[in-house]
Amino acid sequence: MSFMITTDGTPGITQVPNEILIEYLLKAGGEYVKIYLFLLMACQNPGITGPVSVEALADVFDLTERDIVRMLRYWQREGLLSLYEDNMSGISGITLHNPDHTGVYAESAPSFIETGAPHLKVVSREDEPVSRSMTDEPADSLPERTEYTALQIDALTNDDEMGRTLSKVEQLLKAPISSAHMQLLMYMVCDLAMSFDLIVYLYETAVSRGKTNPRYIEAVAIDWSKKGIRTIEQAKNEAKDFGAKYRPVKEALGIHRDLAPVEKELIDKWDAYGFSEEIITEACKRTVMQTGDTNLNYVSRILEGWHKQNVKTKDDIKKVDEAFHKAGKAKARAGVAKKTASRNSFRNFNQRDYSDEDYEAMELQFLKQRKGTQ
Repeated sequence: MSFMITTDGTPGITQVPNEILIEYLLKAGGEYVKIYLFLLMACQNPGITGPVSVEALADVFDLTERDIVRMLRYWQREGLLSLYEDNMSGISGITLHNPDHTGVYAESAPSFIETGAPHLKVVSREDEPVSRSMTDEPADSLPERTEYTALQIDALTNDDEMGRTLSKVEQLLKAPISSAHMQLLMYMVCDLAMSFDLIVYLYETAVSRGKTNPRYIEAVAIDWSKKGIRTIEQAKNEAKDFGAKYRPVKEALGIHRDLAPVEKELIDKWDAYGFSEEIITEACKRTVMQTGDTNLNYVSRILEGWHKQNVKTKDDIKKVDEAFHKAGKAKARAGVAKKTASRNSFRNFNQRDYSDEDYEAMELQFLKQRKGTQ
């Protein structure tokens, strides 16, 4: 099914704003750039490209329809276009945005101006932008990993940029690209829409940490994608944040290995408490002193308790400690008093007084019982 393409720019010659060239196209993969430029041309020059659809784009670029949809969604996430979809026909329209018009418009139906081409219309909007994310997909919604065929791999490796990337990765790994790494590279390029430069930087980072296992590299790539990391600069900032966040915990607990993903998730939950590094380090030290272990769950229980007691500073911790010790002493005193009372319970029993007649009666009863048994 053909779909309409609209723009909030001016129809005419194919114009590419400098900001798009510098901020967006330079970091995107070759095929992604081609798709975007083709859409610009189709939108600004009606009639040149003919009917535009996912099927038509797949034929033009010799790609699968799935590849085309993935690339369109990439540019939607980048904020340079919006996709209009319906349940019956899939993508029914595209609006291209200039960088200064990348705010998302209110959820009202767009007003279209006919351009003379049945497959191409230009959008006209008077609505004010609203502040929300351009993409309708959640940040952690990523394509499922699929197995790429030899034909798909050959098609991508023929790309010059991909070829250079493969060569750099081989140099970093000091070995030919294995099947597992090739599938991973395909996934990062085609599904995660990572730029070639970012992929190379990811491998450089992994190798510098002594990690060349594809599963480790894939986990980092997915984490970056979920966090919206698209450039090397963003990746470097993430590495700084990683060090600032996890390193103090590792040092305080004496951990000299990489944290497991489940351990990182547990530490990430501490962000909700808003504690300073000083408070978290103190909890780690107490864990080691009290348990002789590096139990992160024990650290979490300490921090959770401090959070409930509204701890903000180390002085607050001292007050909590003092209150705890006072409560402990009071409890201990109460326990001693209860134990003493229990020991004296027999002594405090009211003794019965017996008269001489009572003793004589008991003696006669005893003799009768004894005589009866003989």
